[in-house]
Amino acid sequence: CRYVNQEFVRHVPRVHVQTVEKVVEVPQVQIVDKVVEVPEIQEVVKHVPRLEVQEVTREVHVPELEVVEKTVEVPHVQVVDKYVEVPQVQEVIKHVPKIIQQEVLREYVRHVPKVEVRTVEVIKQVPVPQYVDQ
Repeated sequence: CRYVNQEFVRHVPRVHVQTVEKVVEVPQVQIVDKVVEVPEIQEVVKHVPRLEVQEVTREVHVPELEVVEKTVEVPHVQVVDKYVEVPQVQEVIKHVPKIIQQEVLREYVRHVPKVEVRTVEVIKQVPVPQYVDQ
């Protein structure tokens, strides 16, 4: 501890403080009365019919299919071989003449009398009936 009695001189720099006036806006609280319409609440009681569900049991006939086994005798086909003698057929060819008809055109000259038609006009007078108004 050898430094206990010694004095030291220290230099501290001096701080220079400069004051500047600054304008700052501070909000001011103003109380304003505001009129607000509050709706009036009224209770209206409406009677609504309540539906109650009741369970009703009804018996309904539902057709059911019933399977019944029925035994039916079905005839079974049996194959029996039967041998029959078949006579042997032999073809005999016969030539028969065939008649063919052909049309042959022949011209014949026939004299036909010519018919002449004449029209004759005859003028006849017919009396005209006269009507009398009454």
